[in-house]
Amino acid sequence: MVGRSPTCLSCMQRLAQPFITANALANSIPLVQTRAKSTHLVPSDKGVVVRLLENIPKFGRKDAIFRVERGRMRNEWFPRKMAEYMTVARFKELGLSPKTDVGERDPAFIDMKVPGQLPTLKPSIPVAEPQQTAKPVKKAIKPERVRELLDKLIPKTTTFYRIPIPAPPSNAATISPLVAVAAAQESQEGPVAIYGSVSTKDIASSIKGRIFDHEDGAQIIIEPTHVTVLGLKDESNKIKELGRFEVKVSIGNSNLEPITRFVEVLPSEEKSQDKKPASPRTAV
Repeated sequence: MVGRSPTCLSCMQRLAQPFITANALANSIPLVQTRAKSTHLVPSDKGVVVRLLENIPKFGRKDAIFRVERGRMRNEWFPRKMAEYMTVARFKELGLSPKTDVGERDPAFIDMKVPGQLPTLKPSIPVAEPQQTAKPVKKAIKPERVRELLDKLIPKTTTFYRIPIPAPPSNAATISPLVAVAAAQESQEGPVAIYGSVSTKDIASSIKGRIFDHEDGAQIIIEPTHVTVLGLKDESNKIKELGRFEVKVSIGNSNLEPITRFVEVLPSEEKSQDKKPASPRTAV
């Protein structure tokens, strides 16, 4: 019996249904994305926490706790009893915490007891340090020695030169300054005023100049407060006129008797008032 082809439309659709379904599935685009297998999200192995039982160069000293590679611990350290595993129970047994007591490896650690671990240092050439010579300390001069030196080095009389102030002329006629000074000296019987006073600072500077060249005298301190001028009309302690004055030079803060000397203020040559008076000169 020879089969014939179906003439019914429903029969033809029923016979062709398996082929249509297979082709449709092969050509259809999936609506769900399929992720391929990846290892990026797999956490990497950070090693195992161990505790060293001895000093290990480039890792740390004994009792150090840190993470190390599992293979190194399994194949090298643990069989040789160089380190132990730090489990949760071991942390509790030692009274430690795995969160706060786990440190880091110390690559710079060197065991001083292991030979060959110390770096070889090149012998350095010793450099001789320059020897500092201590400066000789001069002893303080005693007040008795100070008085002896001042009495020996200070001259009996120290002379200063100043320009006298001329007295006003009696007549109204104009005369030269030189004639006015001569007339004032002849007619004036009282003290003659001067341009520029002689102060205790000037006297102290003159004394310093006299004793400076002496070896011990250069150490003596002379201040204006050590000099007192007697016979002055005011308390300014400045000589403001021509004449001869007695001066007392005290010996620092000691109770020794002051040295008595004299200061003379003499008239200098006539000069312009705009110029500075002549510097003091000392006479013995």
